[in-house]
Amino acid sequence: MNIAAALDGMPGDRREIDPVAVVEILSKHYCWGDRTLVCGLRRSPWMSRPDGHGGWKHTDIPRHGRAKPSFNEGAARLKDALRHEALGYLAGRRSAGILLSGGLDSRIVAGTVRELQLSGEYAGKVVALTWGLEESRDVAYARDIARRYGWEWVHFPLGAEVLAENIEVAGTMGAEFSPLHLHALPHIRNLDGVDVILAGSYGDGVGRAEFSGRRIGRLKPFVPWTLNRFGLIKDAIVRTSRAQALQDAYGYRKHILRSSEHQYRELELEMHYMRRMLQACMTHVAERIPLFQLFTAPETFSLMWDLDPAIRDDGFYKALLPTLPGGIGSLPWARTGQPLGAMTVPADHGTKLYHAYGRWLRRDLCAMITRLVASDTIKGLNLFNERALDRFIKLWPKADTITSNCIDETVSWMASLAIFTERYGIRSVDPAPGNWHDTVNALFKVGRAWTYRAVRERFRE
Repeated sequence: MNIAAALDGMPGDRREIDPVAVVEILSKHYCWGDRTLVCGLRRSPWMSRPDGHGGWKHTDIPRHGRAKPSFNEGAARLKDALRHEALGYLAGRRSAGILLSGGLDSRIVAGTVRELQLSGEYAGKVVALTWGLEESRDVAYARDIARRYGWEWVHFPLGAEVLAENIEVAGTMGAEFSPLHLHALPHIRNLDGVDVILAGSYGDGVGRAEFSGRRIGRLKPFVPWTLNRFGLIKDAIVRTSRAQALQDAYGYRKHILRSSEHQYRELELEMHYMRRMLQACMTHVAERIPLFQLFTAPETFSLMWDLDPAIRDDGFYKALLPTLPGGIGSLPWARTGQPLGAMTVPADHGTKLYHAYGRWLRRDLCAMITRLVASDTIKGLNLFNERALDRFIKLWPKADTITSNCIDETVSWMASLAIFTERYGIRSVDPAPGNWHDTVNALFKVGRAWTYRAVRERFRE
């Protein structure tokens, strides 16, 4: 759904900010379930379609299982499924773009498509699309893969100017996620001569059972213990929003049943984190160029969900990568500078940092961000604890890491929120009364942000 088109059909006096969505984004950096930032405006639920009677028909979700095939057998099945899935996306397309980084998932997508070219099953041309700093491993490895395959390679540099543009784009898209996740997608959207784009964003979760570095057996509950981590929202707003937020997070459990908690937590990351943050960014491209994610066909991810959690690890990738054409499976992984599983091989000297979002935000874009976040537009929404917000804005630029932190992600989203509110004339809610919790939060929860920043700087680059 294009948010601009949806709002065009909504009278201005009904375009009211949804406090629950704001609470959700400030706790996890994206909306949950089918909620948007506008009251009464919803996206279709995950894996559902209209039933023709004003409701929704939910798709049957593949079951989790306990199968224990050998890694070679499981990798062969996964590879066959990916080939079949890719063929479906490429059918009738004369040209394809692949979002290619130095990671493992996009490499598998590239190798799969190259095999289809070599077998004659796909006769179209391919262009590899890579973003990032010139000196990064992502750029170096992606360039190498494209060279080995004889593909055109297009590099999209990142910088403060691109990030400023993304803050604007995220606002026009509905401010439902942090602009830090758009990368070069607004530029890729404008490509000509590409009939379809393939990506592998879902690969880690499906192929390696890992989400943001955590295996499925170690996943935390989806809803954090506090919905007001830094005390930025008025306590009264958080209290009245909590029940609806929990319904957004866990309501699906009424019609999708599982036997263990880790299975539910995996489902929640697919329906909330993957769909509402990572895939939501991709819709900006998909509005103009069809974009498909490998690993998302039920026939593909059901193979991996059917496995016993004890063997859902790197083993299947270790077995699959060496089978890719051109020897690209032996290239180092951008995350480590070493081939997967080859811990005895010295890491290369390239950097794993493909952006400097934290530094660009705090140095190049500080004045812009501060103006938007401290604006009357934000404060006029009647949602925020203004004393906490003022202290938070003063704290934010003092960090010194190159990459972004949770505080950077929060302020960049609030900048997009200001743009969204102004662009579409979003109305505020009725003022909520302050209480003593707001005073305490302004002192102690913003103080927690100071502690978080200090600890992160000690252990990060």
